[in-house]
Amino acid sequence: MPINRLHLLFIICLSLIGICAATTRAQDTAEEFIKRGRELIEQKQYYEASKNFDAAVRLNPNSAEANYYRGMYHLDRQQGIADLTKAIALKSDYAEAYYQRGLHYDLAGDSAAALQDYNKAIELRPRFFEAYRTRAVIYLLAGKNAEAIADYTRMIELRPDGESYYMRGNSYLEIGQNVKAIDDLTQSIKLDPTYYWSYKQRAKAYRNLMRLKLAEADERKAAQIGPPK
Repeated sequence: MPINRLHLLFIICLSLIGICAATTRAQDTAEEFIKRGRELIEQKQYYEASKNFDAAVRLNPNSAEANYYRGMYHLDRQQGIADLTKAIALKSDYAEAYYQRGLHYDLAGDSAAALQDYNKAIELRPRFFEAYRTRAVIYLLAGKNAEAIADYTRMIELRPDGESYYMRGNSYLEIGQNVKAIDDLTQSIKLDPTYYWSYKQRAKAYRNLMRLKLAEADERKAAQIGPPK
């Protein structure tokens, strides 16, 4: 009897070790699929990448990262939202998952849900540049001009480059504040003298103020640079 018990315990231990090893292998394999998928994204092979993320989720359904990547690149928007929701359930402070789910809602025309997710992403990551940018667009389209300008100002604080000044300048132009638009677009051009859109939009602001010679000069410069490809 003692020998049989020892033999049974030995078999149980071996089984447990095997289960643990299999689980570790599954997780490692899931991580490898995620890594391969990310590499394919860099190569712009999005469909192949999505298949790798799907394989990662199948191997490890409770991986927040696997669900995040599959949700981000899922061709079915509703399934993408479901995956990102699961990623958030698995990792409640996953700012990037909130942001990506917000993008899905945004593209589906659900601005209220998108705004809620962008707010959460910013709450979790106060320096989340992209979340400020997408939230600012929602505010601008909703006529919440002060909120939009505040987000663009925060973007300039986080990244004071030509593009950031361009975005706030363009927003000023959209809401009819031409002088402020010119100030920001001029700063954008100082930081990046080849920024095509800053010349184009500053020309519009000059025309709105009937400063036609300055507008024409910007239009010539924009034509010389050419639109980005």
